[in-house]
Amino acid sequence: MSNNQKIYLFIALSALLYACGQDNRERSKIPPTPFQTESIQNTASLEALTDAIRRNPSLAENYYKRAIVLNKMGESQKALEDINRADRLKQNTGKYLFVKALILRDMKQNREAFAFAQSAEILNVDTPELYTLLGDLSQQRNDLKNAEQYLAKSLQLAPFDGETFFYQGTLAARKGDTLTALLKMNRAIEMKPSLKLAYSSLTEVLRNRALYDSALAVNNSALVQFPKNSEFLVDRGLVFNKFGRLDSALIYFNKAIKMDEKRSDAILYSASIYFRRKNYDKALKLYEKVLDANPETPKINYSIALTLEQLGLLTKAEEFLKAQVEKDPNDTQTIIALNRVSGEVNSALGVYTAPIPIPVKKAPIAVSKAKSVVDEPKRLLDTARIRVNIITPKKKVNIKTDTSRRLKF
Repeated sequence: MSNNQKIYLFIALSALLYACGQDNRERSKIPPTPFQTESIQNTASLEALTDAIRRNPSLAENYYKRAIVLNKMGESQKALEDINRADRLKQNTGKYLFVKALILRDMKQNREAFAFAQSAEILNVDTPELYTLLGDLSQQRNDLKNAEQYLAKSLQLAPFDGETFFYQGTLAARKGDTLTALLKMNRAIEMKPSLKLAYSSLTEVLRNRALYDSALAVNNSALVQFPKNSEFLVDRGLVFNKFGRLDSALIYFNKAIKMDEKRSDAILYSASIYFRRKNYDKALKLYEKVLDANPETPKINYSIALTLEQLGLLTKAEEFLKAQVEKDPNDTQTIIALNRVSGEVNSALGVYTAPIPIPVKKAPIAVSKAKSVVDEPKRLLDTARIRVNIITPKKKVNIKTDTSRRLKF
């Protein structure tokens, strides 16, 4: 893409996003439905369905409906329990399996979700939502051809479905077609302004393309639409972090943490900024906060150890590195750091211990066509279908043979 085309793309997207923002401001004069309304409706529906289940616990349909409401409210585990009850009461019902697939996808169990979505398709669930789900899950399996076919089928049934356009955008991004990805995701937001995923994904694509003004414009629309969603504050912080405005990034990460104290990602982003600024005491407090909340956070022991090393607390750093190696003995990065820190600790004590060997991944053996490195297995005959007559040697030794003839097998 030439520089002129890039400039044109930037201007076109900026104008389009500005128009969307202007349209949002016009709609705000109506005024729009408050964000809390959906929450209130879900709570009312949940109470009504719970009461209905209490009166008649053998009706599968009520468990199915309550599973949908619970999943919308973010209670995926409870939703899964309800849809499992519905499935037990009325087995092989396609719409139940479809909802189960939706719930499992939200729980990041994509393999199981794909299996149930396929079962729903076999049971003749012919809805655009199912094909959109299958398109998304096929992408997660790196089956881009089938993903494209499922999404195209969904659009045949519902030509103006914003969610389908969004997943077409993510598919284009996977293929490296950034322009199509931007247009599809922007179209998804126009069609379905309540689609949260579209805002974050579009912001990420624009951020990675260094189109920071456009990324912030999309993020503004998201914050207007969802003022109480901490995820979009994190997205905004990441944009500022990307082009070096670290103070602004910290402001939005801290806002996200105040809105949701469990946002470990925002805490880790803030800690990394403090670490880069050599404010190791502040970084250490934040890393320890994440460790206390979730000890299984990937590489958290490693991050704490590096911070302790910078503070000169080598013995403590060594303990955290050893804990990380116990969790993952093949973590090369941590093993290198542990050997370095242990070497300094042992040097101060005047002792020597052998360093931990770094695991080496064995490269696959390249087999040359000219000369095989590994002997190929001998061809075997299927004796179940071919009768083999065993040739026994003659007893006489002095038998003339014609050595010019070759035996053919």
